[in-house]
Amino acid sequence: METPNQNPTEEKDLIQSAKDNKKTIITAAIAVVAVAVIAIVWFLVNQNGAKDADEAIALADIEQNDSTALALYKDAAKLGHASGNRAKLNAAIALYNDGKYQEALDYLKDASVNSDIVEAGQYSLMGDCYVNLKQNAEALKAFDKAISAADGNPQIVPFILVKKANIYRAEANYKDEAKAYETIIKDYPEYAQSRRFDIRAYAERAKAQAGE
Repeated sequence: METPNQNPTEEKDLIQSAKDNKKTIITAAIAVVAVAVIAIVWFLVNQNGAKDADEAIALADIEQNDSTALALYKDAAKLGHASGNRAKLNAAIALYNDGKYQEALDYLKDASVNSDIVEAGQYSLMGDCYVNLKQNAEALKAFDKAISAADGNPQIVPFILVKKANIYRAEANYKDEAKAYETIIKDYPEYAQSRRFDIRAYAERAKAQAGE
């Protein structure tokens, strides 16, 4: 019986190919193990970091002394994670109340949040910082971002529109002041009716001063 012709070169190539494949499989397996180890280490470090941040902000939350609480919030802010970002916001609020507007602004800019409502508050406070720093143009931009983040919230949006109206009035921009109040009256009538001051009267005053 004839046997198929076996080319020694081809046989050698097949053997070498098998060896190469084996090396590739082993290398791939090592790579998979390495990735798995890295993933586990990252998870453990991340969890420990989150735990540290949670514990740090918990201490700050219960601290009665304002200056000590601020120091603790600043320490917690360095740890990152969700608690670290909340610590940045809390530190910003404390700094704002102390009249340290630029430092408060720095913390606000560095904070990362995953809630539209919280983000709206974050931008609103940024706007307040800019107002106190006499940077009205930046304040208006921040307030616009707050309104966008609030996504039509019937309490937050008109509240920020009032802030914008105050800036326009300070700049004698009565036309835009009137528009801000009229937006509240038109889109958020319940808010307008619930305020202690008469928003309609403010709108009419601004329109009159704008010559409308």
